[in-house]
Amino acid sequence: MPYQTTWEKHGIMWEFFGDVTAQEIEEANDEFYRDGRSDTAKYQIIDALRVTSVEWSERDIKMIAAYDIGAARVIKNLKVAFVVVDKEFTDKLEKYMDISRKLNSSWQFKGFQDMNNARAWIDA
Repeated sequence: MPYQTTWEKHGIMWEFFGDVTAQEIEEANDEFYRDGRSDTAKYQIIDALRVTSVEWSERDIKMIAAYDIGAARVIKNLKVAFVVVDKEFTDKLEKYMDISRKLNSSWQFKGFQDMNNARAWIDA
C-alpha cells in the first residue's frame, strides 16, 4: 500500500509515496468516508512529496470528483490541501480541483509545495 493514513484531532493526513494508482486513491477516499470521524473533519492533507509516478486517468479523476461532491453534502466546508511537487501529479490534481469547482463543491482546495504552508492554510 503506497500510502499511510494518520488521523489528527480535526482531520486526516495521507502520505503517498512511490508509484500510486487510481485504485489506491479510491481506497484512501473510502477509508475516510467509512470512518465516523469524517463527519466532523475540518481538513484533509494529501502529502505526495514522495510520489514517483501516478496512474490516474481523466475518467478516474472525474469519478473521484463526483464521489466527493456527494460527500460534500454531508461534510461541509472541508479544506483539502495537496502537498505535491511531481509535475504529473500536480497536473492531475489541478484537473480534479477544476472539476470539483465546476460542480460547485463546498470544499476548499489548494496546492502547496511544502507541508509548512499547507498546515498554515489549514490552520487559518
